Amino acid sequence: MEVFDNKNLPVDYSDIANYRGTLPIRNPALKPWTADNFDLSAEYYTANGGLLSAGVFRKDLQNFLGDASRIAPPALLAEMGLDQRSLNWNIVTKFNSGNARITGGEINVKQSLRLLGKWGRSFTLFANGTKLQLDGKPGAAFTSFIPKSGNWGATVAPKRFTLTARWNYRGLDKRAPLAAYGPGGDEYLEARTVLDLSTSFQLTNRLSLVGSANNIFNQPRRFLRYGDLTPTSARQYAEQEYGIQMALGLRGSF
Repeated sequence: MEVFDNKNLPVDYSDIANYRGTLPIRNPALKPWTADNFDLSAEYYTANGGLLSAGVFRKDLQNFLGDASRIAPPALLAEMGLDQRSLNWNIVTKFNSGNARITGGEINVKQSLRLLGKWGRSFTLFANGTKLQLDGKPGAAFTSFIPKSGNWGATVAPKRFTLTARWNYRGLDKRAPLAAYGPGGDEYLEARTVLDLSTSFQLTNRLSLVGSANNIFNQPRRFLRYGDLTPTSARQYAEQEYGIQMALGLRGSF
């Protein structure tokens, strides 16, 4: 079977209504990719038990993998030994896209408020964030390498009780290529911020009551599908809601 790369795109992108799904095809000609990693980081601990750290990194990738997509015409289906029920499916395969580079930086801050007096001893603030720059040839598969992400929140711990509120931000997440949506056609997870809560209460020296509630505002996951020519109003494909995920239990050490 012919292994196609990102240059073998379909001629007509206009028939999106006939798009049915995605069919992944293995590429036995793939070569393993390798990487040279460079990292530099620094940490500073404050007199009040706080932490400030920052780092930069670079990953030089060779033979990096890429994702290729095309609409399945009758001739391609016959070549792959598939029947016409797969007509107009999105055919996706992997290929070696060449060299690529991931450059990024991250910062982490954690600080108790005890310097504000007795009441501040119970409070701790924290935040961290990561920023990535993704450079590669067309089709480079940076799936799940999210350019912007971060967490921030606070912990309050008076005596035997602890409560942590954590906001989680995940930026736009590029997923799989979709040839039916034309040049630059891809599927994405929309950026979103969710709030998680966790708590514990020390019942005895060895036993604690613990609980958690994730995504307490029930922020939905939105899937986007679009290309360079897709209007903004037509980009959302699906929306999923999972409700608030809660847990309650006992934790012990013996």
